Amino acid sequence: MTKLKLNTDVPTEIRMTRDFAAPRRLVHRAMSEPELIKKWQGNSCSPIVSVEVDFRVGGKYRYVYQIPGGNEFFFDGEYKEISEARTVHTEHFNGMPEGAVVTTTLVDNGNSTTTMTVVMAFSSQDIRDQVVKTGMEKGAAESYDNLDNLVGELRRNL
Repeated sequence: MTKLKLNTDVPTEIRMTRDFAAPRRLVHRAMSEPELIKKWQGNSCSPIVSVEVDFRVGGKYRYVYQIPGGNEFFFDGEYKEISEARTVHTEHFNGMPEGAVVTTTLVDNGNSTTTMTVVMAFSSQDIRDQVVKTGMEKGAAESYDNLDNLVGELRRNL
């Protein structure tokens, strides 16, 4: 399976691609059900401590993470489009006014594997670069490794 690939060729975007060893319906399920999100979101440096999800168009979400020292940060936003193949939502960090529009596409490869592409679109290259400098690639890679393990477990339990 392909590990996370991050691309910043478009000045205002972060594009992440990763393959998962599970059919699209399981990957989509793991990315939409709060109890499953809790099992893969976050990483060893910032585990997730709270998940609130109203997974419908117009619904809101909020993920709270804890960092060393006990402080917390969060991401929140609103779902704009939802299907098994494509989800679009806004994303704000700690309530900052400048956020991103995040489009997640899941392609079912027909052999019980799924390719995920996440495009985070920002209003400027400066904001995009600030996000990249946070080390988000390492955290996202670890979270998506967790997701791969979870969908593998879901697949085995079918």
